[in-house]
Amino acid sequence: MPKDTKRENFEVTPEQAQAITHFQELANATSRKDAMLAAIRLGIQLGEEVSQGKQIYISKPGFVEPERVLLPFGATRGPKYLVQHDHPWKRQLFVKGRKLPAANVWLAMRVDNLTAEEAAEDWDLPLEAIHEIEEYCEANKALLQMEAAEEKRLLIEKGISVEPKNSRR
Repeated sequence: MPKDTKRENFEVTPEQAQAITHFQELANATSRKDAMLAAIRLGIQLGEEVSQGKQIYISKPGFVEPERVLLPFGATRGPKYLVQHDHPWKRQLFVKGRKLPAANVWLAMRVDNLTAEEAAEDWDLPLEAIHEIEEYCEANKALLQMEAAEEKRLLIEKGISVEPKNSRR
């Protein structure tokens, strides 16, 4: 063994061994060592992206709705006031402890021309939460637009008018 290498030796449970074998097959790796190194390289790459504030999404070809991949690392660097919410099709984050989509706060700020301080008071949220909502929504405009289009489509499908009413006759 060359002097600049180090031998790693550790125990794995049967479930962990099965997971390593499964990844080896998926990665088409020639050995368990190569599979584990490929998994580590992938983990490092994804971890570096997340540490830069990026989010990872995945979707099927031709499938419009991407799904956010929640990674087991970087949680301490993630949002403090925003969380995923159990919703049939919305993937955007919600204000922690409320059934309030982040986009609702952000859009209200834009429509009503509210400062962050005014929004914090109106929504009874810490100023830091408002800043987090703004950053999140600005970085995820495409997702928010897709969800708004889907919501509009569902309303129209139910026969609910989404066009603004004209007060003129």
